[in-house]
Amino acid sequence: MITESPLTGGKVILHKEPDTLSYRGEDFAYTSYEYECVDTGQRFTDLELDWKNMSQIYDQYRQRHNIPSPAELTSMRERYGLSANKMAQVLGLGVNQYAKYEQGEMPSESIGKMLRSIQTPAVFMGYLEDARNQFSEAEYKKICAKVQKSFLKIIKSKPDLSWFWDFFSPRYIGRVAL
Repeated sequence: MITESPLTGGKVILHKEPDTLSYRGEDFAYTSYEYECVDTGQRFTDLELDWKNMSQIYDQYRQRHNIPSPAELTSMRERYGLSANKMAQVLGLGVNQYAKYEQGEMPSESIGKMLRSIQTPAVFMGYLEDARNQFSEAEYKKICAKVQKSFLKIIKSKPDLSWFWDFFSPRYIGRVAL
């Protein structure tokens, strides 16, 4: 947090006010944060405020388009026992791309849908099978065991069989090798 103006070295005031920003062709209402130099009246931001402002937009965009958050992506990757680079390999993304999504970069809507879909272990297994040649047999089996463990954990948490539709509904069946 800035305590003095980079323009004059004098005092600054933090302003927050409603604003709207267009992002990827859509308008989003958010609370804009800016500093104001008391001496000059000029408003400015720093990297911290820029991120605070954009995070609000990103969060709304993710929610509107059902794109997983960085925390959800990290959790899913760890649940499957993969590094970010290995996850990128499985998904056919660039070497560092998955890591960037975990750090907050916004994926396209289509990549976002793919990322949401692989939270379902059966769907992820389809991607893993497609990338099987990129892993040693031992590594492949280790990843499969993690995915199976994730699948069983979800089944146990839903004794009413509602889990069935999470994994084998018609929209997923095309990706699942039965």
